[in-house]
Amino acid sequence: MNAALLFWSCIALVAWAYAGYPLFTALLARRYGDAPLHDPRGGDDDECEPMTVVIAAFDEEARVAARIRDILDQDYPADRLQVLAISDGSRDGTARAAASLGDDRVRVLDLPHNVGKAAALTLGMRQVDTPLVAFTDARQRFAPGALRALAAPFADPSIGAVSGELVIAAADHGTGEGVGLYWRMEKRLRSDEAKLGWLHGVSGSIHAMRRTLFVPIPANTVLDDMWMPLQVLRSGHRVWMAREALAFDRASHSVDEEFQRKLRTLAGNWQLIARLPWLLDPFANPAFFAWFSHKFLRLLVPWALLVALAASAFAEGALHRIAFGLQLLAYAGALGGLVLPRVAARLPLLPAASSFVMLNFAALLSLPASLAMDPARLWKKH
Repeated sequence: MNAALLFWSCIALVAWAYAGYPLFTALLARRYGDAPLHDPRGGDDDECEPMTVVIAAFDEEARVAARIRDILDQDYPADRLQVLAISDGSRDGTARAAASLGDDRVRVLDLPHNVGKAAALTLGMRQVDTPLVAFTDARQRFAPGALRALAAPFADPSIGAVSGELVIAAADHGTGEGVGLYWRMEKRLRSDEAKLGWLHGVSGSIHAMRRTLFVPIPANTVLDDMWMPLQVLRSGHRVWMAREALAFDRASHSVDEEFQRKLRTLAGNWQLIARLPWLLDPFANPAFFAWFSHKFLRLLVPWALLVALAASAFAEGALHRIAFGLQLLAYAGALGGLVLPRVAARLPLLPAASSFVMLNFAALLSLPASLAMDPARLWKKH
């Protein structure tokens, strides 16, 4: 393969992963997408199925009680709502704080040793007996009516899991704008995938599923919020996105924190492939096209970008020389934006370019990170 063909092949891969596939999905969803028949705000109290909200927490004494109170204050029938707080071997008073509310709807599972979030959720699910189970973290808070909106799509028996929508508050550092743009595009893509029956990931901050569809999560699995919906899809059910079910979170405090968060997630994708090899089989993976285009290709994009840069340097013709120079200029600007985020925030599109470079640098390191990291150390509090 000559350098010019290699260059354009790599550019095509990147363009499909970040522009072509989202646009194609949006067009298909507009024409052929469908939605479960339900009131997006939730129906009458009698229509709300009993639900348990599960929180796995590690050293969260300072905020777990407020988090549980936020859940109990939801507009959901009180006699149909329970909370299971799992203290995953916490070294502080997390379990005591969770039990301090004195509400008989709250149960606390105090694990004697830290087993990791995946194993903690699996142990906690043994104590859940309600038809619906929702999952969240200690860090977020819910908008009014979030649980009712999250439960409403289950009126359709074909729906096995539902994702809510995470709203990320702006960060103090200048990269927040770029991260926010990426996240808005990501939520739109997930919504379109849901309409086509292709959604294969949920927001770990706010999602729910039918208890009978839960498959135990192997210990130290990083992406529990992909393991669960993928198993739901494989059972023959759909995963829906309820955009009216809102959870609120803060952006990362720094570029380094955001990078570590992205690296953890992307490394988790490689781990998931190793633990679920059927993901690579188009006949076994019911959402293969969407998963391959949305998740797997994004793991390959940084390698394609590097090859495109090298190929454009060796390809003949003025067009390729110009392309090589533009790439160098773009990368220099993006790196400058990471070093001086507040300055970059004043320049249009530069924060987005910086976030794109940071995301793909994390993707570049994700494979070696997944091989080198001890996943047991990835269960962190934020």
